[in-house]
Amino acid sequence: MEDRFTGLEEFCWALGETNIDSALGWSEFFIKEAERQGSKLDQSDAWNTAGNLRLNAGRHEDALLAFDRALLLLPNSDPAKQATILNNQALVHLELGDHATAIDLLLRCRSTNELLKDTSGLINAHGNLGITYAMRKDLIRSVEQLEHVVLLAEKVGDPELKAITLGNLGAIQSEMGDLPAARESLMEALAYYRIHAPEDTGLPGAMVNLGIVYQRLGELDRSDSLLRDALVYQERTGQPTELCNTYINMGGNDLIRRNYSSARVMCDKALRIADGMEVVTEQIAACQCLVEANEGLGRYREALQLHKRLMAAQDSLMNKENIEGITRLEARFEFRKVQLADSLAHAAALAQVEDERTIAQLRADKNRNRALATGGGALLLLASGGVWFYTDRRRRKERFEKEAATLETQALRSQMNPHFIFNALNSINAYVQQNDQESASSYLTKFARVMRSVLENSRHSEVPLQDDLDTLRGYMELERKRSHEKFDFTITVDPSLDPLSVLVPPLVVQPFVENAIWHGMAGKEGKGHITLSVQRQDDQLLWTIEDDGAGRHAPKTGGPENAPTKKTSLGTAITRARLDLVQKQHGGKAGFRYTDRAVGTRVEVEMRLILNT
Repeated sequence: MEDRFTGLEEFCWALGETNIDSALGWSEFFIKEAERQGSKLDQSDAWNTAGNLRLNAGRHEDALLAFDRALLLLPNSDPAKQATILNNQALVHLELGDHATAIDLLLRCRSTNELLKDTSGLINAHGNLGITYAMRKDLIRSVEQLEHVVLLAEKVGDPELKAITLGNLGAIQSEMGDLPAARESLMEALAYYRIHAPEDTGLPGAMVNLGIVYQRLGELDRSDSLLRDALVYQERTGQPTELCNTYINMGGNDLIRRNYSSARVMCDKALRIADGMEVVTEQIAACQCLVEANEGLGRYREALQLHKRLMAAQDSLMNKENIEGITRLEARFEFRKVQLADSLAHAAALAQVEDERTIAQLRADKNRNRALATGGGALLLLASGGVWFYTDRRRRKERFEKEAATLETQALRSQMNPHFIFNALNSINAYVQQNDQESASSYLTKFARVMRSVLENSRHSEVPLQDDLDTLRGYMELERKRSHEKFDFTITVDPSLDPLSVLVPPLVVQPFVENAIWHGMAGKEGKGHITLSVQRQDDQLLWTIEDDGAGRHAPKTGGPENAPTKKTSLGTAITRARLDLVQKQHGGKAGFRYTDRAVGTRVEVEMRLILNT
């Protein structure tokens, strides 16, 4: 039956190139047919094929399940196929931005292929390790892995693979600052393409990357010559994205020469192409180039308009990436919730892992592409037409770090909202279960008001202190009502602070208020009190949350009826990460510390004082 299933597998692969939905349907038939025949090897192959198709369709969690199933069914006597499946699992984790897991899987894959002396498998493993290390910015290890691929390509007599790898190797060496080595690698790759593959897309890619190297070496005439040659090819073959980036790099050379008029022409062409394709990353790059060109020409009004457009494009890009990331997070949560409904502890642990994976994904390089396909293929062309226009490298690095921090902050806020909503809905559920319709209705009205404020504030990285305190006051009133007025609370603000002028990250102290209510008040006999104060200490802002509750080290009680089962450690972990990012973005100190009082607990949350100037 193996030949028949091999044919079905090839059919699914071919169909997947044009109709992925149909291919996925056929892969399910492939699985059922293999199960009917009873061959575990055929079943493993079927699940592996389904995993690859699901990966191509962007169904990452489904792909991981399929590959897990393929490994489970695979006979121990077939280590070669085991290595292939490990490689495929690594590709999923690579796309999810989980580089550590991808590297672990690829190292296992490489070890197996070394024992088997499987050259093809080693090429895949070394190549994918090289790409993963590059994405992780571990460029030294990336170069080591790609150099292995070059040697293996020479060993098997595959000059095309060698040229592809040299192109990637040169791009990484250039990024490392090893410009002589980068020039040598790219010149060898370019020589192959010019003689053996003049129509291959690798040709203009090598030209552009080598042009970037010469730009960095200050040899602008050579850089121009290569970029112009790449431009001719890209115009002839219709590669708009690559064409756009080449114009930007040509404009970069003009900026270095302070030939602002020519730079403006080049980058304007790039922007027109980017607008036509509606590709935000290229729009951003072209706008950055045009801002500098117009400033150089003294066209400050145009520079200002372009700068506004640049900011809008960057916001659009961040929103798009966050929506995609949050959508993946929600899909993974719903999927795992079904699979692990019987284990709340396991579900909580999984949620934390998935949250970390989302953050890792937002940290990952925006230009992430698929590495080596299982059946072979080309390595990722890391800097093909990359945006390497002229700018101060240190300034650019700092700007990108701040943009990455903003993305991470938005992702963390997106995790805070479900955490907050979950607990509030539990309170409403308690009233419903007690058949207290009047209280449920009143509570729901207040909850809706608070949620409107929460959702409005969560759209911003910082909000006025007054708005945040109003939201916290609403939340505490909800909790006070839910607990049958088991506690009172006081909120005070330093008279030297203007709550409308001070900006704070929204709901950053809410998890500590929640802890004071759910843990401090729950274990206290009689009525308690919570104090929330905000004070100024030089250029720092100090929040203090105090309660006279049971204390952190009191024996754990069952808690109030219908208390949330989700651990508040998730909320404080998110807050710690958010404060780290506040420190990265605004400087100063940012963090929190607990102090055990004679009765109750004090939490101090410190951050840089941010004023709305």
